[in-house]
Amino acid sequence: MKATKRTADIIVLPVIKRAKIIEVVKRVKKAVDAKLGYLFDGLAENAADALFEEMYGCDEQDRLTQHFNMTRALKVRSTLYRESYSAQMNHGWVNLLNRRDQPALPSPDEDVQVMLKAYADRNQNHYKILLEELRQRFSVLVGADLQFHPMLPDNFYLCFWHATEKLELSHKERCLLVPLYNRFVMDRFGQVLSLSNQCLAEQGFNPTIASLVSR
Repeated sequence: MKATKRTADIIVLPVIKRAKIIEVVKRVKKAVDAKLGYLFDGLAENAADALFEEMYGCDEQDRLTQHFNMTRALKVRSTLYRESYSAQMNHGWVNLLNRRDQPALPSPDEDVQVMLKAYADRNQNHYKILLEELRQRFSVLVGADLQFHPMLPDNFYLCFWHATEKLELSHKERCLLVPLYNRFVMDRFGQVLSLSNQCLAEQGFNPTIASLVSR
């Protein structure tokens, strides 16, 4: 059967059974989760030294207290916050399956929004072409022209922020963890995107060259 065109940008495949879509999403998610698990291990191993670097210039006593609180939380409550991160990411995958073209998580306070957006925008600009290609593949997969998908950098930072609630830290301490997440996880964001893009490509969900050039 030939593919049929739905819009100028998206080529929609013939009707795909929901079970097939779920199977493909599971494969992509499994690859992404495995890579993220490796990156989070790196964050945990380097957190103690990296935190001192990020806290340079702070009051000495505050720095020691906050450093102790954060390193202890990352060790004692590591499983909880990483499970929470995975659960937050799952919301985005569910939205994709249900064609909900919107973020899956609530926005944080304004000061945190500004901080997260600054980090996310750098990744969005740096991987603009790859992200658009991935958006096209997800759109073809679910048969809808979506703008939101779980692999957007905004979603990654937001998932991390919500997950840090499980660490039971102060607002300031949670904010101090975001640069570490950016450094040890999101600095490898291109690798995560490439994995998901390759997985979709191998399953035959391809955007048209014309649609990518026109964006």
